[in-house]
Amino acid sequence: MPASRERIGGALQLLGDQWVLLILQQAFAGERRFSGWRDRLSISEAVLAARLRLLVDAGVLSRVPYRDEHRTREEYRLTEAGLALWQVLVAIWAWEVAWVPGRTEQLPALVHTVCGQSCRPLLGCAACGTRDVRARETTLLRAPGRSLADASPPRRFRRSGWEAVADRPELFFPETMAILGDRWASALMAAAFLGVRRFRDLERELGIGPSMLSARLGELVERGVLDRVELPDSQAVEYRLTGKGREFFPVVSLIVDWGQRFLPAAPSTLSIAHPACGQPFVPCLTCEACGGVLHRREVRFAPILAPSQ
Repeated sequence: MPASRERIGGALQLLGDQWVLLILQQAFAGERRFSGWRDRLSISEAVLAARLRLLVDAGVLSRVPYRDEHRTREEYRLTEAGLALWQVLVAIWAWEVAWVPGRTEQLPALVHTVCGQSCRPLLGCAACGTRDVRARETTLLRAPGRSLADASPPRRFRRSGWEAVADRPELFFPETMAILGDRWASALMAAAFLGVRRFRDLERELGIGPSMLSARLGELVERGVLDRVELPDSQAVEYRLTGKGREFFPVVSLIVDWGQRFLPAAPSTLSIAHPACGQPFVPCLTCEACGGVLHRREVRFAPILAPSQ
């Protein structure tokens, strides 16, 4: 399990790492062996070994022995917890395609094999069957006596070595990593969904120093996920989610849900309610084309077609 003692912090600590996401991406594509990940990702053996240990410790991958021509070796297979992360990866893909310029041409289309259509996945509520749920239609709740500082994961790995995939847009997700890969940026996004908007409130909620807070807010404003709003007839300033920021909610909600389900030994700071049905929000992905719930074995990514000469 990740070192964080809090469920959401543990989930963010695990998934807020570019190499972890790439290893998972390739695992869903069928990769199981150390040498395969090393060669596909051009990742150093030391970095790969560290990430695989983390994923095994978190219960996302399991080691399974196999026999080759010379000796018994180990391969890595997705567990139930690992298989459940397919929705997070698809939600990241969908956000990048919709909100990062140029990604539509760089990334493959998602096909729902049930209806045969390319689709944009919509966030739905599995508890009541609503197929298109917006962030504003849910309520992010903080557990009594807890603050977002509890859910802010410590940095585990240095963010380095990504140059190996920086020129492969189907693998590299810099916009997503600017949010998930930074402990304060991810905490600020959670605070924004909670409705915490003012500098002093954010400083108190997160337990973050003013210079660090100012820097992270500036970065999120520059990336277009937060908007700096000067209130009329007041010297106060608020930081509000933009459309791009609000549409990151499927990723956030699916990570919260995964942490709740698969890191049960740790306490939880955040939960999400769906007032329309009066139940805890149970996120799922639905097909924009036919309205059906998307299941892991019923979606595939179409090959990227080379431009015509």
